[in-house]
Amino acid sequence: MKKSLITLALATVPALVLSACNGGSSGTSAGGPLPNTASVQSHGHVRPLDNGPQDLHAGGADFPGFAYNLDSQPVGLYNQTQPGPAIGSLFYAVPTKGTIYYCITGSTYGRAEFIANNGTATTACAALGQAATGFGARQDPLDFVASSVALKSSEYTTYKANRESGSVNWGEPFEFPQIGGPIVFPFRPKDFVVSQIKLSTWTYCAIANGTVSDWNDGAITADNGGTSVTGGVSQAITFFFRADGGGTTFATTDHLNTACNVSFKAPYNKAPYGSPSRSAAWTFGVGNSWAGPGSSGDPNPNFIGEQGDPGIVSAVQSTAFSTGYVTGAYVKAATNPGLGQALLQNGLNKSNLPVFTDPTVKKQVVGALKRVTARAITYGEGSDGQPLGTSAPWCVLYVNPTNYVNPPKGTYPLVTISYLLFYGNNNGVHTADKKTLVKWLQGKVANNTTNRLEYTPLSLGIQSAVLTALNGNGGSQPACIQ
Repeated sequence: MKKSLITLALATVPALVLSACNGGSSGTSAGGPLPNTASVQSHGHVRPLDNGPQDLHAGGADFPGFAYNLDSQPVGLYNQTQPGPAIGSLFYAVPTKGTIYYCITGSTYGRAEFIANNGTATTACAALGQAATGFGARQDPLDFVASSVALKSSEYTTYKANRESGSVNWGEPFEFPQIGGPIVFPFRPKDFVVSQIKLSTWTYCAIANGTVSDWNDGAITADNGGTSVTGGVSQAITFFFRADGGGTTFATTDHLNTACNVSFKAPYNKAPYGSPSRSAAWTFGVGNSWAGPGSSGDPNPNFIGEQGDPGIVSAVQSTAFSTGYVTGAYVKAATNPGLGQALLQNGLNKSNLPVFTDPTVKKQVVGALKRVTARAITYGEGSDGQPLGTSAPWCVLYVNPTNYVNPPKGTYPLVTISYLLFYGNNNGVHTADKKTLVKWLQGKVANNTTNRLEYTPLSLGIQSAVLTALNGNGGSQPACIQ
C-alpha cells in the first residue's frame, strides 16, 4: 500500500552518501517531513504499489519533483517494489486509477526520452543524488515528462522523426506550463552568527561568478547592515552547481545574465562592491549546463558539481559555509540539519536602501510570476524563439522567460516555471488517466496542495487555457490528448 508518511516512503530509497567537500562526512536526505502533510488525503483512493499495467510512469525535471513526489523517488524497475508518491504530494492526491511513478532525472534527460526512444524509459530509476540512469517504466514511451525548459524547434524535429513517423504515431506533443516557484541560495544557519543572510544583487552575482569568494567579504558585511556573517573570521564560500543538465540551471543562468550585466549604480559601483577590477558581471551565457566557475572552461576548486537538486541540498547540509542554487521546496523540507534561504535584493526603496525579498513569503513569489498569464502564452513556439512547426499549435502553450526573468521590484527575483509534456495520440495507453491528471492539476484541490509547499500555482488564466487546449478549443480543433 501507499506509505502514509513521507519518512516511510523515504525509508525505501537508498540513503544518499556524498563526500563532504571539507572532510568526507556523509550527507543526509533532503526529504524531511513537511508540516501538516499528514492532513492531506487522497480522497480514500489508496492503491497497491504493484506496478501493474494500470500504473503510469513518468519523470524528468527536478524543479517540480518535490511537489509531485515529496522526494519519494521510485528507485529501480517497474517489476520491483518502487516507492510511490508520498502523502501530501500532488501525485499522491490525484484521483487516477493507476499510481503515478515520477522519476526525478532532470529536465534535459526527460526531454531527451520524450522526443526519442533512447532506451532509458525501461532502465532502472536511480536514487536521488546519483546520475540519472533511466525511468524504471514498464514500457516505452513514458506516459509524460516534466521539463523546466520548453521544447526547442530542433527537438521537435527529432520528435517528428522518432515519435511520429511511419508506423509509429504518438501524435503531436501537448506541452503546457504547470507550476512555478523560487530558486534559492541555501546555507546552514549553524555556521553563521546571523539567522538570515541578505545578499544584494551585486553580491549574489559576484558570488556566482567567483568574484566574492569569502563570507567575510566587505560586500556581504555591508549587505547585512555592517555585521560580518562569520563574526569577522575568513571563511571560503563553497558553491554547488548542477553537474547534470537541467531547467534549474537554465533559469539561474538566464537570471544572472539579465540581473548581473547592468550598470550598477551607487552604492554598488564603489567599495566594498564594484570597481574596475572587481566585477559582478555574468560572462558565461545562458544554458541548460553550468558554464560558470567550476566548469571545464573555468576551473575553480570552490565550485563543485552535484547531481540534481537533492544532491545539492545534501551537499550543502554536509559542507560548512556552502551555498549554491536549488529549488526552494527541497531546502524548506531539509532536516538534520535544517537549511536557511538567503534573502535576495530586488530594487531600492525611496531612501535608496536595498529591498530584500524572502523566497518563503508566498506573496513575493506570486508577485514575481504575475506576468505569467494567458496573454503571455505564445502558441506553437519553441524555447529557442522559433516556431516548432507543429500541426497542432494550440497544444503547445509556451511562456517566454522574459515574463519572469526580471520580475517587479519588491518581489523575489529568481523564479521559474515548469512544463508537462504529453503525447497527443496515446494509442489507448492510460488515456483516461492522463486526461484526469491534466484536468485535476488545474483545480482547487491541486492548487491548495501546491500552496502548502514552496511552490505557487500558475494563474487561473493559464489553467483555463490548458483546459481549453485539452478540449480542442471547445471542439473546434482536435483534443490535445486522444
